Amino acid sequence: MTNLISAVRLIDLSALEVHQLYKLRVDVFVHEQKTPYAEIDDADAEQDTWHIIAKKNNKIVGYARIYPHGSDTGFGRFVIHPDERGTGLGPEVFRAAMERARKEWPERDVVLDAQETFQDFYTERGFKPDGELYDDTGVPHQPMRLTAAELAYYLSTPEQ
Repeated sequence: MTNLISAVRLIDLSALEVHQLYKLRVDVFVHEQKTPYAEIDDADAEQDTWHIIAKKNNKIVGYARIYPHGSDTGFGRFVIHPDERGTGLGPEVFRAAMERARKEWPERDVVLDAQETFQDFYTERGFKPDGELYDDTGVPHQPMRLTAAELAYYLSTPEQ
């Protein structure tokens, strides 16, 4: 079955979908990556936050969120279920998030804090380092930025 990717607000998700997305995030970020922090935060429930959900057989298998972050668009909590890694789902979810960011806030840059091991993924899509590498609960993170113009260019080219 093919993946269905949609952009929704938290309030539009069913209780089961909210459970699935939080379970996926906690399973990967807290358990798999062993980062002990409060995975669920208030940004999830903000009315301007968009949740990019990928489903396969009615189960959430991919996720990211975008939200206003000062004068920029924040991107984060990007996660793919372990069984779906290497299938091309990650780039699909990422592109869907960037499309929604461009639709909602076309003049804003997109900012994120990349885990150092995933920095190349973002660099390949036009992001550039935007600050010093820092430690977040034992995981090195690199602040990165994609300007609004670079976002428009990225979306005008096919995914490699």
